[in-house]
Amino acid sequence: MYTKRNFYLAIILLLGISLPLMPYAIMLDPAGHTQQTGRRLWGSFERAETFKCAETLKDSLEKYSSSTRVILTRAPGQVLVPLQNASFANRLNVDFFVRIHCVKADTEKPHITVYYQEIDPLIDNAQHAEMPHAFIPLHHAHFRSIHRSSDSAKALKKFLSSAEHQKDFDCYGTTHGLPLAALMGITVPAIVIEIGLCSDDQWKLFIEPLTQGLSSTLNLTNGQS
Repeated sequence: MYTKRNFYLAIILLLGISLPLMPYAIMLDPAGHTQQTGRRLWGSFERAETFKCAETLKDSLEKYSSSTRVILTRAPGQVLVPLQNASFANRLNVDFFVRIHCVKADTEKPHITVYYQEIDPLIDNAQHAEMPHAFIPLHHAHFRSIHRSSDSAKALKKFLSSAEHQKDFDCYGTTHGLPLAALMGITVPAIVIEIGLCSDDQWKLFIEPLTQGLSSTLNLTNGQS
């Protein structure tokens, strides 16, 4: 199944076809791939846990809203090249991009942090002329969606920081962006989520809050069509 899907996606990318995905399209990008294990966790590696988390979150989001389609950037055993996911997201013209990381946490409770791309606050947030057919420098790609990205990151952080969730996990981070290699070259609205785990499968604790938080932040329609 993955082989056939990847074949068609490869043709789309090679031909430079921009496909408006309907209805609302979210791309989930689990950190790591076959040749990049990522950080060591408790008894596993980041690569394995982020993929399982992304797969489960995809199912949860699509179950929550039948008007939402979720795309994973990789399949098990797949090798990714630099900027492949940026090209994937831009050419498919997805509505929102979420990079997922996991890290080993030496804390009493698991935690989550939300980031967005910001290289130079003064330049990034200035008004930029829209030139749809011009080449975009790699470090300027996020200009197009920086306000949507920052607003979404702040809204999601606020949702996850509520008293309801603080009994289960902590939500870290500030309301400022950071230079993030994982989001380099992406023009669509994009954020990074980093989950601190006190055990390898503790990411399961975050699926329902992330489903509700992303749905609320992105105004997804609840229920079946």
